[in-house]
Amino acid sequence: MKKIIKILRSQEETIALAESVTGGYASYLLTKTPGSSEVFKLGAVVYSLFAKEKLLRLSKKHLLKTNGVSPLTVKLLAQAVKKKARSSIGAAIVGYAGPEAPKGQKGIVHMAVSTGAKTVVKSQKFRGPRDTVRKKAAQALITFIGEVIGI
Repeated sequence: MKKIIKILRSQEETIALAESVTGGYASYLLTKTPGSSEVFKLGAVVYSLFAKEKLLRLSKKHLLKTNGVSPLTVKLLAQAVKKKARSSIGAAIVGYAGPEAPKGQKGIVHMAVSTGAKTVVKSQKFRGPRDTVRKKAAQALITFIGEVIGI
């Protein structure tokens, strides 16, 4: 986290996050770092389809079709949160962590980081109880942001 904040500060970049499956935990991980207030513009917990639609303007039709969890959904969320916050980087995460997940989908998480004109998407599977999946996914998003910005 410290390296990400340091690089963003040195490059005068800003970041905004849209989190679903992690419920704000990735934002917490970034903002617990001193100096993060200079680069962290927005953390949105868009856990529900309603929040994804109303806050970040994703299409209701798309959300109902995907239940808000897909590589395309996370890509759109990363781009939307970047635009909403007027930040240079937008990142997002969606997925299924709990026992209510569709068959075969428990632990599947999709992440996206949007910088400039490109948006990179990554999918990963995590094992363990619901809270473990959420914490591992949040850490994975932080690591992914670092990879995309060159750490």
